Amino acid sequence: MTREMFARATVSRVVVSELASTRARDARSCRATRTRARVTRRDDVAFEFVARARDDARGEKRARGTRGTRARARAGAMTLDGEARRGRDAARERARGVGAWVSPDAIPRNDALDKVILGLFVPAVLNFLIIPLVGAVDVFWVGRLGDAVALAAQGAANQVFQSAFWIISFIPSVVAPVVAKAAAGGDAKELSKKIGEGIFCAAVVGAMGMALMYTMRERALSVVGVAAGSLTAQQAAPYVGYRALSFIPAIVSTVGFAAFRGTLDVMTPMKITLVSQMMNVVLDPLFIFGVGAFKSMGVAGAAIATSISEVFSAALYTMLLVKRKLVELKDMFKPPSVAALGTLLVGGAGVQLRAVAQNITFLAVMRTILTLDASGTAAAAHTISSQVFQLGAIAILALSTISTILIPQRMNSIEKGGPREAKRVADRLLVWGFAVGVVLAVLQAGALPFLGVFSSLSEVQEQAKMPCIIGAVLQPLNGVVFVGEGLMQGHQAFLRLAAGMFVSTGAMLIALNLYGDTLAGVWFCFTVFNTFRLFFGVRHHFFDGPLAPRNIDATVAAFEAEHRAKEA
Repeated sequence: MTREMFARATVSRVVVSELASTRARDARSCRATRTRARVTRRDDVAFEFVARARDDARGEKRARGTRGTRARARAGAMTLDGEARRGRDAARERARGVGAWVSPDAIPRNDALDKVILGLFVPAVLNFLIIPLVGAVDVFWVGRLGDAVALAAQGAANQVFQSAFWIISFIPSVVAPVVAKAAAGGDAKELSKKIGEGIFCAAVVGAMGMALMYTMRERALSVVGVAAGSLTAQQAAPYVGYRALSFIPAIVSTVGFAAFRGTLDVMTPMKITLVSQMMNVVLDPLFIFGVGAFKSMGVAGAAIATSISEVFSAALYTMLLVKRKLVELKDMFKPPSVAALGTLLVGGAGVQLRAVAQNITFLAVMRTILTLDASGTAAAAHTISSQVFQLGAIAILALSTISTILIPQRMNSIEKGGPREAKRVADRLLVWGFAVGVVLAVLQAGALPFLGVFSSLSEVQEQAKMPCIIGAVLQPLNGVVFVGEGLMQGHQAFLRLAAGMFVSTGAMLIALNLYGDTLAGVWFCFTVFNTFRLFFGVRHHFFDGPLAPRNIDATVAAFEAEHRAKEA
């Protein structure tokens, strides 16, 4: 043994003595505190210090050393002191009930955590608001054509594109938490590597999606119930074809978005989205109606305008990622390693399976709606109702995005509090989700008199009212569902997400078979769909996940062990 060990033993005894004195003083304050003190005295941290002291004491007689040894002893004493503080803090957190079902301070109270959430929430909402607003602009201009078939064609074609796109766009969902973890570790090279791998894989997958969608656009439309050769198909097919050409820039843009938000930068994506989508707003009437040298292209014109804006967006994201040194240009052209590819594939498989299940739901809904009437009125009303719902749900989607990046950031950083702080953040975000959903329900109900903005046809407006009301009632439920699924993504529980979505989809298909004979009945079925999604989110957070009450202590222990290993 050395004098270093003697010093460590001495410090250990002093630390334990101080802890005992502190606990004794606290125990005298009140009976509740005495109970917590007794629990804390049995804390694993104190036992660890006692064990170290005993082990080091056995070698006191053999202690030898030099000036350098004494210096190392002092360094060891500082390390122990730091560990003591962390142990004391952990004990206090347990005494506050952080490992309980819900954190004591889960309710928003305008504290530092709320300010962090709000600072991310506002620009994220603005970013997500821009996208459906642009979609609403597309619906607005197509609706000005005065043709219900054109509006139905745009809705069906957009559903086909979105379904196909989200099936292949699993990469951004995997990239965001991975980038957040790398950013929390402070390794610039690892960060550049992860972003580069995401962009490379996105380009490859986007090229495959583009080829398939362009060559199979008519068959894809038939899946949602658009009969080949019908008037709807004649207007919808060109739209799908032009949008297919934007697959690569669209998915590269989403990866860029994921990379920036993984570093907690949500302002840059908002600005990029605003600039690129304003281009779409300007180009829409030029290509739809034809102005000057521009030829009138109807529904297809909306697709061309959107595709051009997607190319511009991808260029901006790539340029800014390189300029801000978040990714090196060479990393974007390197195929991922086998290990990294495995991570992407496992996570991507879960995301893709979830997307497949989710889009089976929406395709089944669209197919059911297109069979309700031959005039296209029900489909047009559904398009408007969906647009109104999405305008409201963007706030909840923003919270889901925040959940995806905040959880890995807090879980993987000792400076940010580790797993215990991550649990507090998760509980707070769930409450935020419900509260925002209630506000959205009120706002969406108040928007009913303004449905005429989307269509001048009175019969379309009338059929859209009840789906809009049902959508408003669903918003508080959606708030908890979206945040819960965002938390699961932050934990990279992609396979559990997929399983939950498949079960929810099965329940939705059964509900459609029973109640899908009216447009209102179809929207009622979304209640069944989201209730099952809620069940899986609640189960993960409170029972199965790493932050669940029964698992939080083990998660903290693993985190602290990993941190000590890195320090050593």
